[in-house]
Amino acid sequence: MLEKIEEISPVARRITIIVPADVIKTETDTLYNNIRATTNIPGFRPGKVPQAILTKRFGKNVEAQVLEKIVPEFYMKAIKETELEPVSYPDINEKLELKPGEPLSFTVTIEIKPELGDLNYEGIVLKEKTHSVEDDEVEKSIKFLQESKALYSVTEDELKEGDMAIVDSEAYINDELKEELTYKEFPFVLGSDSMPKEFSDALTGKKKGESVEVTLKFEDDNPNKTVAGKEILCKVSITETKKKNIPPLDDEFAKEAGCDNMDELRKNVREKLSEKKEDRTNLEYKKNILDELIKRHEFDLPASMVQGEIESLIDQEKQNAIKKGEKAGPDDELAKEFEAKAKENVKSVILLQAIGKKEKIEVSDEDIKKAIGEIAARNNLKPEEVTKLYAVREGSLDALKSRLFADKVLEFILEKSTIQ
Repeated sequence: MLEKIEEISPVARRITIIVPADVIKTETDTLYNNIRATTNIPGFRPGKVPQAILTKRFGKNVEAQVLEKIVPEFYMKAIKETELEPVSYPDINEKLELKPGEPLSFTVTIEIKPELGDLNYEGIVLKEKTHSVEDDEVEKSIKFLQESKALYSVTEDELKEGDMAIVDSEAYINDELKEELTYKEFPFVLGSDSMPKEFSDALTGKKKGESVEVTLKFEDDNPNKTVAGKEILCKVSITETKKKNIPPLDDEFAKEAGCDNMDELRKNVREKLSEKKEDRTNLEYKKNILDELIKRHEFDLPASMVQGEIESLIDQEKQNAIKKGEKAGPDDELAKEFEAKAKENVKSVILLQAIGKKEKIEVSDEDIKKAIGEIAARNNLKPEEVTKLYAVREGSLDALKSRLFADKVLEFILEKSTIQ
């Protein structure tokens, strides 16, 4: 039961908890009775083993099991009594030890979200952001769509940028063949970034059946240890060449894109570009709102939340570096770099949760279903595939729900803001 609660700081509390002696005795007796009934000890009939022998043989194990059961149970009861919301695991302040016939008293330190008092999110003034869609943007998007519809056909002509070469490539380091860097029937589009630029340069102007040698040099800090600091000789044989065939921009092309003619296609593309720009403008407004909320409110932050956010940002940085083929800096340097950003992120989360709670903003199952449908449509996936991806990547849909909640709160504040 809760004995005492002390304020260590605005975001930390020390709680003293007492477990009554009779509760400890009941739990201890239950365990010993189970052991007595199920354990065979030479010289004693089942169920008749003296307590002293059981205590000598199983005492430490029984004490550990009792503590494992009663400490979390009474901690949760105490937290419920205090109506606090811990943001980290409790830190038990002393070694726990049971003494026969005595209650157990222990203290835990927990971190909590700060009490914000008056929330100030009224009267936010935002500078109006305008956007327009230019004709060249429409044409660029249509050109991109046209490129995506291109087909490749076998050709005997010389290769040029945009054409595809099917190649066999053997890689050598110091005249030693490296199987892990060797490819068979590898499709390579000249000018793409799937392989170093030297490949495109070497293959340009070549035909099917020809061979080239490409020398690649890699920096010492390349994340791929096999090639870091090495010079690699690639012996490349062209087994097939394919010409890129781009469809003409005519009404037939428009019909394949779901429109009656090119004018309608251009109109649809313009509308979609406008929607994207409007979405970006909304995101900028919401970022401005968060900046203003952070300026208006000063409060202490739970260290565990800040540390958790720093670790998350470091992990993201490492993943981004791997995708770019780069190497992220040391963790301690990244931690210093991301500390300010982590504090802003944590502060934003706390503020939005407090405002959402005050305004009774909630994320419904329908909101989640709609969001999953939109993500699926954007990525050409089925809704159930999106759900599985979240389950694998983040363990549950909680992360998606948190993002939807934050967006609903920001949308609520945006509607109350003045844009001028």
